[in-house]
Amino acid sequence: MDSHLDSSSNSHLSNPFRSDAYLGTINQVGKAQVQMTFRPPAGGLNGTPSTIPSADVGSYVVITSGDYAVFGQLNDVRVPSTEIGATESYPVGTIQMMSTIELTTARVSAGVIAHPKIGGEVYEASARVVQGVAESKLKKVGEEVKVTLDFVRLPNAEETPISFTPEMMFGRHAAFLGTTGAGKSWSVARLVEQVGRHKSKVILLDATGEYGALARGTYHVHIGADPNPHPRSTEVSLPYNELTEGDLFAIFKPKGQSQAPKLRAAMKSLKLARLAPRLALDGCIIKVDKAKQQFEADYARFLNELEKSEAEFDIEKLTRQIENECVKPQRSPFEPEYWGGVNGADQAMCVPLITRINDIIKSENLAPIFDPQDKPSLITAIDRFLVDDNSSVLRVNLQYLSFQHNAREIIANAAGRHLLKLSRQSRFRKNPLLVVVDEAHQFLNSSSAGNSNDEYPLDAFSDIAKEGRKYALSILLATQRPRDIPDGVLSQMGTLVVHRLINHLDRAVVERASGEIDKSSLEALPTLAPGECVLIGVDFPIPLLVRVNAPKAKPNSEGPNYQEYWS
Repeated sequence: MDSHLDSSSNSHLSNPFRSDAYLGTINQVGKAQVQMTFRPPAGGLNGTPSTIPSADVGSYVVITSGDYAVFGQLNDVRVPSTEIGATESYPVGTIQMMSTIELTTARVSAGVIAHPKIGGEVYEASARVVQGVAESKLKKVGEEVKVTLDFVRLPNAEETPISFTPEMMFGRHAAFLGTTGAGKSWSVARLVEQVGRHKSKVILLDATGEYGALARGTYHVHIGADPNPHPRSTEVSLPYNELTEGDLFAIFKPKGQSQAPKLRAAMKSLKLARLAPRLALDGCIIKVDKAKQQFEADYARFLNELEKSEAEFDIEKLTRQIENECVKPQRSPFEPEYWGGVNGADQAMCVPLITRINDIIKSENLAPIFDPQDKPSLITAIDRFLVDDNSSVLRVNLQYLSFQHNAREIIANAAGRHLLKLSRQSRFRKNPLLVVVDEAHQFLNSSSAGNSNDEYPLDAFSDIAKEGRKYALSILLATQRPRDIPDGVLSQMGTLVVHRLINHLDRAVVERASGEIDKSSLEALPTLAPGECVLIGVDFPIPLLVRVNAPKAKPNSEGPNYQEYWS
């Protein structure tokens, strides 16, 4: 889509060719790339002899093409092999063509509208031209821009700022990718600060506790036994009865053909025991040799309640009820209206499940779920934050939440599922919500987030990626291991902010997730300096190399101080 710029930017894009930035001429034209020869302009520059021009690899250039200028990036420079007897040999370079500038209107279009001709002139693009191209989708014709994000700048001597709108960054979700030490956390902190300056709502799932320095408009909560909690942080829990039966299945992991049906039946029986206490003895429904008539009548009466996914039952009685489910289906062929005696085979197969459940619900690591005491619920904290006009950022510190039994994935998934439920009720139409998931591979790994082979998928964020946009619910995933994020989730990210990536599998994921990145930009990812990144997205006309501005509240990403503690 084309767009208009302001008058200042228009002047640079209407005449992007500066005589003092002349580099040479085109000698070969391909579909996506052209080759140029570096040579002095005819007669020298301003009528005086000139040396051979030069430009750094990675520099942006503009190429004459009739009524258009083709914008591209210099990918390599080399000296060609010379023929015997040749008197001179000029360097040559390869240019990746990226977008087209219409000179009469200063409009920028992605791709190449008019290919250059042999002999077309090549000029190094000024910082203002690069800025104009990068910001060409900042607004549509006649649309007023009130909110922009001061996030990145060009890595040049002038440190030229690049502005964009929240729609460009989050409208189709976003992902921040980069290996450890590449500046990913720095980028997250800067962006959360920038978003928090506006009338906005951001929920940050802080996996490692890095973002405790966030201050302005930030409400801090933590879940887990934090030995040194933030002074303004509130400890929260996520009681098991705010989870779903599927969440509990993901925690308890029933195995084999018998365990899962018995666990599901036990949950339904305990729900019924709460709704029809006359059926229960000490909270459990005993089935051995008991009549089925009243049970079946009450089951039919409360069917809608029983079919709800919420875990509304007494978890302490779950293992006893599993034992009570291990009965024969009827007492005899002539008494189908009675359950039979104990089914020893089923009971033996359920012993490992019963032991596992008892261990899990008594585990101190899972106390925020199974022993929340009087700590407020994370879901309640989210609901209060969403209506609090004085808070723009809710930081949920998960640093000390256990990795055992998928606790992190399950709690993050429960929060995501709650937000998706609210979004479907149009809660965010007039107040768009951004959810930032730091270290997303800890919560959305392919073994738990919607794997087709997983009977109990934790797929809330996968669903948000697919349908959250239409409900004004956006996500930003930050990870150092993009290869562990399901392809179906990453492919929904309309904007990628890619810091240094060394692993070839991670770079291959970026290539699959983005149709806009070219081979040269992909090959440059391992060489990016800390804080540098390539900005790629459907609302950005070119893959743009930028440097992230420093956040005020810097994340605590430092490793151990060996000099101090090993001396």
